[in-house]
Amino acid sequence: MRHFIILLYLCLFFQESKAGKDGGSLGDSDEVPSSVTTSPKPNPAYLQFSQKVKEASQKHEAYAFPVLLKKFRELELSEETWEAAAAKQSVEKWPFQSSWKVAMGAQIFLDAAINFPHQNLLRNGLRPLLSWVSEAGSLEENYAEATTTIHEIIQAHPYIRRRSALYALTAAAHLQHPLARLFLTEALRCYDDSHSRFFGKNHFLVKFGLSSQEGKEALHHFIDVPHIEAFVDLRDERDLKNPEKLREKAQLGLPHYDVLLGDLMDKKSLSHLTCPPEITDPIIGKYKDAADKGDFEGCLKVSNLMSGIAAGGTESTQPLESREQYRLLSAWYGSENAGSYSHIRKILEKANIPDTGKSIYKAVKRFLIP
Repeated sequence: MRHFIILLYLCLFFQESKAGKDGGSLGDSDEVPSSVTTSPKPNPAYLQFSQKVKEASQKHEAYAFPVLLKKFRELELSEETWEAAAAKQSVEKWPFQSSWKVAMGAQIFLDAAINFPHQNLLRNGLRPLLSWVSEAGSLEENYAEATTTIHEIIQAHPYIRRRSALYALTAAAHLQHPLARLFLTEALRCYDDSHSRFFGKNHFLVKFGLSSQEGKEALHHFIDVPHIEAFVDLRDERDLKNPEKLREKAQLGLPHYDVLLGDLMDKKSLSHLTCPPEITDPIIGKYKDAADKGDFEGCLKVSNLMSGIAAGGTESTQPLESREQYRLLSAWYGSENAGSYSHIRKILEKANIPDTGKSIYKAVKRFLIP
């Protein structure tokens, strides 16, 4: 009898265990599988495209952006996928943007043109726009002042004028991003003062985008960044001669301050031809830092300094053989001084790279109009 009771208990135990495995549900347990709680991973095609745009920006491959724009339009992902990506990155859809795909693509290209922390510096300069669009008709009255403000920012920070930035802005402009069109219009003024032809075709879209309720919300999101004060430009003359202040800004990734810091170090040295490497090499390093961030002034200065040291026969741990490459990059980024060298112009022509001046305007225009 005792053995029978034990066998009965064992049979009941195994039946309950089998029922738990076969008929159980999420409601039977407080523990939820990780596949339910974790958010879906971004689409591989989207990640691959974003990486290609990022690499083109880092390598300053201006002529990759027309190809990337074409590839972007060929991406066949669901609208839900694009909307999820936009929500994850807090990207807003601007007026005239027909889908979340267009909104995400425009933001990807805009980020490629103006990388962090440069975006924060530009956002700080764009703060007046917040008050100008807050009232009906206000932007219309202050539009000229708004474009002047942006033009001054672009003049002060040459990295926005490099060819890769112009082409990335053009790609974003294709995808109906009003801020990209505003930046592009003002950047092109540096190459062609008579830009009314371009501006006339884009003025309405920019104005409408920034003036509409959706545009206002997107603009607030674009400009209102926590702790943006850390990226405010130095305006005090004393700060511009303070190595610590310059170094602090240079560490944020702002190439202009690397150039200013190099200039300050350069003034303290008596002569490049007689100074030992421990004095000249750090100066070269500062100019190189700016050059590698797309600043044509840094490119030109590091090229000239390398050439002087090489001609004087002074020892250096820096790659002096790169001096011509930096001079070429300076012309590529838009330096008229570098572009005036005949051998540089020949290299640019051979590589099918537009020279400085109006030719870059025409090249960007050809990209934009189709």
